Amino acid sequence: MRRRRFLKNAGYFVVSASVLPWLGCKSDDDPAEDTKGSRFPQGVASGDPTPETVLLWTRVEPKSASESVKLLLEVSEQDDFDKVVVEEEISATQDSDHAVRVLVKDLSPNKTYYYRFSAGSDRSRVGRTRTAPGADQDVEPRFAWVSCQDYASGFYGAYRRMLNEDEDASEDEQLQFVLHVGDFIYETRDAEFMQAVTDDLEGVALKSAKGVPRIVPEFPGGGAENEEKSNFAAKLEDYRHLYKFYLTDPDLQDARARWPFICIWDDHEFTDDCWQSQANYTRPETADEPSQKRRVAASQAWFEFMPAALSDALQAGSVEQQAKDFEPVEVEDEPYEATVEIDEPNNTKAISAITIYRNLRWGKHLELVLTDLRSYRSDHPVPEDTTVDNLLVFHPRIGLPKDLVNAMDAGREADGGAQDEVLDFKNSRKDQPPGTMLGAKQKAWWKSVIQASNATFKVWGSSVPVLRFLLDTTQVKNLLPNDLLLADDAWDGYNYERRELMKFLKDNEITNVVSLSGDHHAHFAGLVMDDYDAADQTPVIADFAVAGISSNSEWSSVAAVIQGAFDPALAVLIEPVVKLITYDATKLGGKDKAVVNLNTLLRYGSEAANVAATTNDLEQTEEARNDEINPHLRYVDTHSHGYGLVHVTADNFNVQLVTISRSYTDLGTKSPDLRRVATFEVPRVEKVADLTLAEPEIEGTKPFPLR
Repeated sequence: MRRRRFLKNAGYFVVSASVLPWLGCKSDDDPAEDTKGSRFPQGVASGDPTPETVLLWTRVEPKSASESVKLLLEVSEQDDFDKVVVEEEISATQDSDHAVRVLVKDLSPNKTYYYRFSAGSDRSRVGRTRTAPGADQDVEPRFAWVSCQDYASGFYGAYRRMLNEDEDASEDEQLQFVLHVGDFIYETRDAEFMQAVTDDLEGVALKSAKGVPRIVPEFPGGGAENEEKSNFAAKLEDYRHLYKFYLTDPDLQDARARWPFICIWDDHEFTDDCWQSQANYTRPETADEPSQKRRVAASQAWFEFMPAALSDALQAGSVEQQAKDFEPVEVEDEPYEATVEIDEPNNTKAISAITIYRNLRWGKHLELVLTDLRSYRSDHPVPEDTTVDNLLVFHPRIGLPKDLVNAMDAGREADGGAQDEVLDFKNSRKDQPPGTMLGAKQKAWWKSVIQASNATFKVWGSSVPVLRFLLDTTQVKNLLPNDLLLADDAWDGYNYERRELMKFLKDNEITNVVSLSGDHHAHFAGLVMDDYDAADQTPVIADFAVAGISSNSEWSSVAAVIQGAFDPALAVLIEPVVKLITYDATKLGGKDKAVVNLNTLLRYGSEAANVAATTNDLEQTEEARNDEINPHLRYVDTHSHGYGLVHVTADNFNVQLVTISRSYTDLGTKSPDLRRVATFEVPRVEKVADLTLAEPEIEGTKPFPLR
């Protein structure tokens, strides 16, 4: 099928804006004004704004699956649609599940527009969007960034608070767009890890205001099951089902109607901890599984439901855009070896069906550089089967020895040459090149874009944290080796390439780069060093990781893993390890049955975490802190839900990490309570080495163990 034919059939259109000669006139066959969009159950959305274009989206419910539905798109400069700049008829067809994506061109820069779709007498809700300012405009961008919105794990109250506060704000303080850094959907339904848990680590069954359980309905294609009997999307109709159902949530739908979204993906848009077209499973004894067909299906559904301008993305700067719309390909699920350099044809076709990495400009002071950290990465450095039943680790993806991960990631470059064994592990990567997160082509593009940008601040949209998270275990060295990494699925698992990227920025004096990331279901802030393992280190960029909108927190997940990873008969043996993560403060005169001691472990080290678990005394805990543990971190809030806010000026990059009180009931249009806000400032610098990041100002209840 030729590309243009596919795009036409798949509901993709390009239209130009112009002031129409019949402004303000109403035709006799205009849709009725009192319709409520019953044929538009997923609402409307916009995305990827540039000074001249914006992509608009909706999906219409057909009367029959094979029906081609005629839609009327209207775009106006006013919310009453008296000044219409676009009135265009388009078609929604079965090929795209009746979703349409319309790139509107020839718009004015830095301007608000309103849009709506009509199908016969039924009219969609009105969407609000805006174009970007020109690259030379001296404006101050304000935007939010979000991540991780598991439907079953929680309500989307974080969006509702964003919406309510934005509506109450003055026009010059309102948000201009939302950056979504991944996990828009979760490919799995009815899984144990998706059940919401309270602050006491007790499971909660969530229900809507009408008493309906908050679970994703069964997949229309049946899905498939992994070894844990979790039901996951397996076909295109299953992935479409997830987007359609998630987008019925009123908070998410209202957010997409109010702001343009700029989106990349992480793993759950395809499958947990994925790399290229390989599906990782949560059980360590289950090997990676080639899933080229699922990869293609997931990519197509993402393309159909996300308002992302890819092939028609305007060039932002001097470096050519690489983004490319989805094109259908025929593939088979052929196995291939988990090496760094992979040339299996079906895998190549599957990951080449779409290219999502791209850059966008927002005025003089902001350039967004958005990457795809799943499609081109090599496998995790430590294979899952290496860690089976090994007490050196908490879990195949949690608590891996740093030296082991670094050596296997570096491959043949480790310590200047191959190593047969590292920490008694067989080094299966000793003859391979170093691992990669970006892949060669995307990495070259990333370097070129950031080096060429003349924006005051360059923002890297990284779906996973760039920071290092070290778990000091000196207090339990008889049970675990020291210096464990929290996880190897993020940049900690790809330290060789991270070091290469930071060296590139440092050597070329590319200043004022900030990473905005997600994935870890926690708020983090800190500095990324040129080489975390060197005696002398230079800070190169600041990285802020945002907590999930609704997904269970990092702390609750780690606590669940470590408490359930061992035979109950070993409970007494591993208790010293467990209490570094959580402990019951009520036994020490406190009020919390489960304390977020993982924060202490990451900021202060295991001695301080042990003191906290023994005394529950914050003053003694602080006195026991080890300042050599993660000295680059400035903020750790591992039991959090919320979002991030950014305000960019000519001199500062200002960040707020907002933590809400998680609601276990449907609040409707009421905002969830605010738990805390951590405010940071990254001053503009002239030299990389001058980068600083101070401790935040915190309003509200501080995260444990801060006083």
